[in-house]
Amino acid sequence: MKILITNDDGILSPVLTVLADALSREHQVLVVAPTHDQSGMSQAFTHGLDKRLSFRAEAGSPYPKYQVMGTPCDCVKFAIAHLFKDRPVDLVLSGINLGENAGMSAVYSGTVAAAREGAMWGIPSVAVSVWKNAADHLDYAVAWILKLLREPAVLPIRPGGLWNVNFPPCDPEAIEGTEITAMSTVMFKDTYEAVRTEHGITEFRLVGYKPLEQFQAGTDDYALARNRISITPLQVSQSDSGETRRLAGLQSHWDSL
Repeated sequence: MKILITNDDGILSPVLTVLADALSREHQVLVVAPTHDQSGMSQAFTHGLDKRLSFRAEAGSPYPKYQVMGTPCDCVKFAIAHLFKDRPVDLVLSGINLGENAGMSAVYSGTVAAAREGAMWGIPSVAVSVWKNAADHLDYAVAWILKLLREPAVLPIRPGGLWNVNFPPCDPEAIEGTEITAMSTVMFKDTYEAVRTEHGITEFRLVGYKPLEQFQAGTDDYALARNRISITPLQVSQSDSGETRRLAGLQSHWDSL
């Protein structure tokens, strides 16, 4: 399988190298990642006549590896439309992100957005995140991904779809299995904390948390809180089918406006 690997933590993330090295033993790996940390950039990309992308090949890599001065979406778009346009990839794998990307985090996440960008091009895509930055957690996630790629019966992802995979904060031996979940819509409780700089300027740092008591059974946030791996199938289309049907039933009202 030809796999395009990217992330939002940047080309220097050691996790990126660990994942790519492991997958390259069984698959053809292509790596394109941002030059700098691009966490929280969501679906941002570089466009406009006065804006440019630059990239650089990483010398000495055993597989094609490039850094792009841009966002995670830039990396996927540039890889598909330019770098590897004559070598179509079979899968876009975004991650492994350090920190969860479940629920509303997926809306902001550059990791999930990179997978969404792949899905927008019709390529099966998976975003993977671990809650805790620890060697055993990362080793477990890498091994899990390798086993997933060996399961052709479960891997097919429908066109225009992507999977958002999150590993819980517990130690690997305490994981209670895997759950197929819906995306939680519990919003963060956000506040801004004033920080005084060395020059006497007041700046503000965003801090927030998700209220556990609001998590609903069947969602990714709920599964992670109960030490289960969460697989959340997402889709490119953001259409609200229920609201579309309701509004279509009011056609006479629209015609009268």
